Amino acid sequence: EKSLENISVKELAQAADINRSTFYFYYNDINDMLLQIQDEIYAVFVEEVLSPDANFVTLDDFVAYCTRFLVFCKKNEAICKFVISNDPNNSLTNRIKKDLLLQIPDSKKVFSETNPKCYLTCYAVSGIWQTILKWMYDGMKIAPEEMALFLSNVYFYGGRTVTTMD
Repeated sequence: EKSLENISVKELAQAADINRSTFYFYYNDINDMLLQIQDEIYAVFVEEVLSPDANFVTLDDFVAYCTRFLVFCKKNEAICKFVISNDPNNSLTNRIKKDLLLQIPDSKKVFSETNPKCYLTCYAVSGIWQTILKWMYDGMKIAPEEMALFLSNVYFYGGRTVTTMD
């Protein structure tokens, strides 16, 4: 309902039906609360989305990952939107992107640094991330599995996969 900067501890404690002292028992301030929420969400993300042996080499690997990620976003929609909108440093976003970049084929390892194609992975991950955010804020009207297949096809095959506009 409100951005983090417009919420007071008093207001938060009233909404949660707790005393302010209870809030301060667990958190130093509202920013500390946000950081702890991010850590909790990230732990769930790691458990539900990342696979320790994941190696996104094939389209099926990437579709499976994207599906898990989008299902995670849908299941945790309210908290994901809140954290992402109130994260001025994008620390949760950066942690998730870093994990993704560690597991997908990196174009910098395939192309020389003088070849513009070495930036393909950066371009793709940024595009995928922005698309997922837009999908979330548009109400997640497309099923996670369908979005995952679309994003994976665009990542692996580029715009050639989009042949017609419905």
